[in-house]
Amino acid sequence: MKDNKEMVPHDFKGLGFSKIGHFKEVRSKIKELEKLNIKLAQRHNRLEAIFDSMSDGVTILDRNMKIVFANKIQKKMFPEVNLIGDHCFFAYYRKKKICRDCPALKTMETQETLRGEILIGTGDYKGRYLEWATSPIKNPFGKVEEIILLMRDITARKENEFKLMQADRMAAIGFLAAGIAHEINNPLTSIAGFSEGLLKRLKKIETLDPGKHLIAFREYLEIINGEAYRCKEIIQNLQEFSRSSEGDYETIPIDRIINATISLFRQHAKDSNIRISFKNQLTKGFNQLLGKESQLKHVFLNLFNNAFKAMEKGGELNLIARNDGSWIEVLISETGSIGKTASEAGWHEMNASTRKPSIENGTAIDLSICFSIIQHHKGDLRIENIAGSGVTYILKIPAILA
Repeated sequence: MKDNKEMVPHDFKGLGFSKIGHFKEVRSKIKELEKLNIKLAQRHNRLEAIFDSMSDGVTILDRNMKIVFANKIQKKMFPEVNLIGDHCFFAYYRKKKICRDCPALKTMETQETLRGEILIGTGDYKGRYLEWATSPIKNPFGKVEEIILLMRDITARKENEFKLMQADRMAAIGFLAAGIAHEINNPLTSIAGFSEGLLKRLKKIETLDPGKHLIAFREYLEIINGEAYRCKEIIQNLQEFSRSSEGDYETIPIDRIINATISLFRQHAKDSNIRISFKNQLTKGFNQLLGKESQLKHVFLNLFNNAFKAMEKGGELNLIARNDGSWIEVLISETGSIGKTASEAGWHEMNASTRKPSIENGTAIDLSICFSIIQHHKGDLRIENIAGSGVTYILKIPAILA
């Protein structure tokens, strides 16, 4: 049977043009991609140049806490470690596991920017203070993909702050000098008087009844011994308060610092007609915190000093130390600011009940240092000026179990 279908010739010319058109389109796409790659490379180089020109150390961490980028300053801070690819806890702190209370993890969870300070223990920056900040880098869906970690050398600022704090502490101790001299003079008078009495009795002990004089000897010697140790305690407290702020964080009973501060102000309180009351409501074993004792003493010394200045005509200084959950809360209330206006008391309003130091006020520098110290101890310091009740300083610092 004859096939009636006619054979259709192939359009080789049309197929060729189609392939040529497809090739031109692919080549055009490749050129576009090459241009995009060049732009991306230029943008990458520009960002890297910007990061390298910064005076702060810049690190980018992935979700596993591995370092994926570090600028030149960051590498200079830690020259002994190849930062890229290492975990931040090993590169910066020589730890084998994630740091306790890791700020990068917290930033990843809360998407908040966190700030703090560290003291570097290794490398070229050993012994220097660095201020850090962790910020989230989010993808288009709002999920945190990476963390940017900034580090800034604040050693010079810390040194100036410590010098200012030391000078401020010495000025406060100078304010107490008259009272302390008077307090030391009292036991020294007793020591001198009773020692003279003993010397006189020594001359008569051979001719009179020795037993009668031995009783007086015992009483006089006990008084002399007690008064001598009282002088020693006063001098020791004074030396501790004037000591520099160097040293590591340690476990400190907060009530011990409060009692030491009260002992320094005891005589000045008597001379100024000020009554000091301390209610220690802290639970046993839950009265300790992690901090620097000299810095915390500086805080209480300045708060006492400011309270006494407000009570020029006498008054009451009431202290309460208590537990508030996992926090230690200390309230220091003075009655000297009762009836004064905000400007007279030296505060300007933050909200309905809380006030902070006015910049124009002479105590602003003192209190700003106190704020800084408490913040470095991961705590909070608030000042309330309640009408009819005077000014109350409220300190809250995390407690640790004994």
